[in-house]
Amino acid sequence: MVIGVIGSGFAGLTFAIKRKMIHPKDEILVFEHLDKAMKKTLSTGNGKCNIGNTIDISDQANSRIAKSILSQYNFEKQKEFLNSLNIKTKLFGELEYPITESAVTVRNMYLKAALKYGVKILLETNILDYELRGNNIVLTTNNGEYVLDKLVFATGGISSPKLGSDGSILPILNKRGYKLKDFSPALCPIYTKEKTKPLDGTRVKANVTLLSGKETLLEENGEVLFKEHGLSGIVIFNVSRIISKNINRPYKINIDLVPDIAKEELRDFLKHDNESTLLESYLHPNIAKFIDGLNVKGEALINLLKSFSFTFDKLYGFDVAHISVGGIRFEELTDSLESKTEKGVHFLGELLDYDGPCGGHNIMWAIASALYLSTSF
Repeated sequence: MVIGVIGSGFAGLTFAIKRKMIHPKDEILVFEHLDKAMKKTLSTGNGKCNIGNTIDISDQANSRIAKSILSQYNFEKQKEFLNSLNIKTKLFGELEYPITESAVTVRNMYLKAALKYGVKILLETNILDYELRGNNIVLTTNNGEYVLDKLVFATGGISSPKLGSDGSILPILNKRGYKLKDFSPALCPIYTKEKTKPLDGTRVKANVTLLSGKETLLEENGEVLFKEHGLSGIVIFNVSRIISKNINRPYKINIDLVPDIAKEELRDFLKHDNESTLLESYLHPNIAKFIDGLNVKGEALINLLKSFSFTFDKLYGFDVAHISVGGIRFEELTDSLESKTEKGVHFLGELLDYDGPCGGHNIMWAIASALYLSTSF
């Protein structure tokens, strides 16, 4: 069997390698339009590659198929696969990293395994079109035509386009009638309507609550990074993921700047000292100076510290987003991730309409879907 795989990220190469492990006689061709494979991998986890997470979020999946895949190919199953590639890992809390704390290690071991098992990676190969001819699929590229038995799309979404996921495959899929949920940037900073320039570069540990009207959509502890025009940090990335699913709703982001301090303690402080000293005692100097300039007093100041409120304006763009939300709808596919309208055409990873929060969950989805497909036909 000749199988073409479009995309050389985690999804594409995991499928190609595992498939060759199981079916060594298959010929697998991986098509990559960049000059290097797994280029986006090098940027994950700030170069350390947060490759997994011990927390099971399969029950949060947005489809029956995704839930089943994540349940079958859980953390332990994925760790077994990574170990078979000689990728040794360790945990920082629930987060899994390569023991070397280097994404280069992960990329190198993937490429060594591809070479070992005979996966052919064709670089600088752009996909122009494909068509079904009888029992075959003919893939047209800038380097010629390829006759395939199966075609697997593992191109990712449209986040970080300079690293490969540029959406260039979407016009081809649209032309063939696939119904994609519109992509939005996610796991990215957000713009706020309030001015944040004086706080640019300041980091705080806080409790963050995302509200739409009176509805609480997310509450999470984490680091918030103030930017010139808004907010960033891991917890804000997770906020952006929720917002991206319904961009037209109004949102408020409330930040508890002193999550470990009760209001009563702050009230007791003000009985013996003034507001400026309270701010200096409990807050980062930049934030203390900023809030002091607002000239808020007494109970109103205490409420502000426990709920420093910002109004969502818009998301940062795809160029800085870690993932894109949206993609091929599961209703378009069979349980083996095969197109219901084009026999032999399959889809994997971020190109599908599934996404997870920060912490390695999106890489885990890419790997899980790939391992699942490798045994599905």
